[in-house]
Amino acid sequence: MTYRELLKLYKQGKLEDSTKKQIEAEIEKQDAISEFLYEEGAIPDFSDLESGQDYFDDLNDKKQWTERQNSKTEDNVEKQSENRIIEKSKSAGDSRNQQEDEFNRQFIKEIQRFIRRAFIKMGLAVGVVVLAVVLSAVFILPKAVSEFYYNPNEAAGQYEEMTTTRMNLDLSVYSELFLPGNHRDQVSAVSRGYGEYDIVIPQTSSWTGKFTSVSGRLVRGKLTLYDNNVLSRPIMQFYLPGDEDAWAAWEVDENVKETKMDTEARKEASIQDSKETIADYNDNDWYLAYVSLNDIMDYKDFIEWFQNLSNQKELEWGALWCAVHTEDEDGYCVEPNIGFCPLPSGMSVSWDREKYPYLSLLDNSDLSHVAEANDEETMQTHFTSMLSYIQDHDDILSMMGQTTDSPNRYQDMINFVQKNGLKIHGFAVSAKKKALLELYKEDVVSYIQTTPQN
Repeated sequence: MTYRELLKLYKQGKLEDSTKKQIEAEIEKQDAISEFLYEEGAIPDFSDLESGQDYFDDLNDKKQWTERQNSKTEDNVEKQSENRIIEKSKSAGDSRNQQEDEFNRQFIKEIQRFIRRAFIKMGLAVGVVVLAVVLSAVFILPKAVSEFYYNPNEAAGQYEEMTTTRMNLDLSVYSELFLPGNHRDQVSAVSRGYGEYDIVIPQTSSWTGKFTSVSGRLVRGKLTLYDNNVLSRPIMQFYLPGDEDAWAAWEVDENVKETKMDTEARKEASIQDSKETIADYNDNDWYLAYVSLNDIMDYKDFIEWFQNLSNQKELEWGALWCAVHTEDEDGYCVEPNIGFCPLPSGMSVSWDREKYPYLSLLDNSDLSHVAEANDEETMQTHFTSMLSYIQDHDDILSMMGQTTDSPNRYQDMINFVQKNGLKIHGFAVSAKKKALLELYKEDVVSYIQTTPQN
């Protein structure tokens, strides 16, 4: 753009403020140059013009020369000004471009910094959330899930510094009721989280000097033992007094005709087979005997007979277990293979004594007092408390593979015992060959079923 065009735009007021100021500065500059040339160029004033025509002619010549010089100067100044303005315009444009570029760079940096901070904050937030989830999954969630399932390490009772865990107490009650000669009252349970536990059930007492522990896994209330035979309920058969059908059997001839065998003869043959089996036993080995009685006896009479037999013949016995006789409303035996141990053994435990009095005969809170086996009232309370406990804590039943679909089963037993007292129709005992043969000489003994002692 030429200088004249700039001046034209200046007159029209269409220039930007910065360019307008530059034009005004140039005009002021040109005025100053003109004044300077006028003062320094010896140009005559009116008094000099009156001095003569010659001088006027000279002045005209000089004036023409000055005009030419001024014209040249104006042209040069105009060109220089034009160049300066163009350069300044370019410079201003470059400056504006540089400023814009710098602004853009700073703006981009700020955006990048903001984005970086946002990503860092988001990363930290995500990291915290992930860490919280991981920590929860590692430390909190496994325990939280375990709370919904059977916890073998739950404190079932505590006295001073001695704590009895849930599974210790559950298994102690269960094994005394259902596992004669195989009482277990200790459980080691290592939590793996999410309701899973590694289980070890040690044998703490033995008449043979041989100890058999059993291991397994408890997964959300379901117990899997690696050897099911160790703690399985024994296949024992107590023949109830007066139950002739227990010895009943039928023969089938070649024509597929069934004939009932002589019940009494079959009973005598079974007893003779049992005696011959015992006679072949090793004298020093221990055996677990399930002894049926000829008559249902009151507990007081039974324990007195057993103690007298032991004292008179100096027989060596192991743990005694009494099979308790109970009947339902129709007169049927509810469960022939259930009982208790009147002679306590194992560990002392703690529990809710108010709700389950004499649940165990070994009490942490009263170690100096041991219940006497001939204390019928205490033994009755002990047995009914175990029935009440197993009824309220039937998880151990399902874990050991027993049915829990008869909620009134144990209450019927409790009602019968409370009404009729402790009745005994048989017992189990650890004994050697000599003691077993002596038992068959007793009038109260009906039949003995034996198995090698673990």
